[in-house]
Amino acid sequence: MYRLLAIDLDGTLLTPQRTISPHTITVLNQAVDAGLRLVIATGRVPYIFHEFGKYLPLNAPQITSNGAVIIDPHTYATLHEQYMPQDEVLPIINATHELGLQLCYYTDQKLFAEQALYDLHNWYLNSVPVTPTNDISLLHTQPCIKIAAFSAAAEISAIRRELAQQFSGRLYVTQTAHTWLEFLHPDVSKANGLAFISHLLNIKPEEIIAFGDNHNDLEMLRFSGLGIAMRNANDEVKSAADYVTSSNAEDGVAAALERFVLS
Repeated sequence: MYRLLAIDLDGTLLTPQRTISPHTITVLNQAVDAGLRLVIATGRVPYIFHEFGKYLPLNAPQITSNGAVIIDPHTYATLHEQYMPQDEVLPIINATHELGLQLCYYTDQKLFAEQALYDLHNWYLNSVPVTPTNDISLLHTQPCIKIAAFSAAAEISAIRRELAQQFSGRLYVTQTAHTWLEFLHPDVSKANGLAFISHLLNIKPEEIIAFGDNHNDLEMLRFSGLGIAMRNANDEVKSAADYVTSSNAEDGVAAALERFVLS
């Protein structure tokens, strides 16, 4: 019997238009009414996560920042957080710059983007204020939740593997989208965040269903009793999953819940 749902946001719960379909919201409410806990497990930081959380029947702690920050969805209190090791901030900035990547720097309250990246995208989500900076390395004394790096899609997997090897044991290196890498505390992952929450709630891994589509969801899918990949997921994620559902454009989360929970 499943007791907890852990669902990635971008590429999974959100449609390609970055919305949550009315049908999916209905099915999530039915699952919560049936007694399941609902955890969103996202790479988004708390001040970006809230714009979608308000539409969902959240009844458990929530995983943000790829597991670096776990929050209470009602009080927004931080239940657990792990910042990047300060002595690794400048090394990863230098290493990514040597590879030609453009960076964002996330504190617990603010998002900074390098000026060239800010100008290129003009930027990110309309509801999220972004502060451009000409020298991101000057921010290194500010506590950092994560650093994100933008790269060409054709090169990003190779760059991820190179940096993961270079910073092995020093940082968690993951890919969150086809052009984005992220660097966090080495003990951070969505799976570790899910382990923290399941311990709080006395829920076993085999009682969890997890949904995801990208590299940063892999550990969470493997941790859970039932790991479900979206049809739009990359092949690495599909191979790690127990089941592949419809895409995020086709209410794939709702379809899987109707099959495994509500049938």
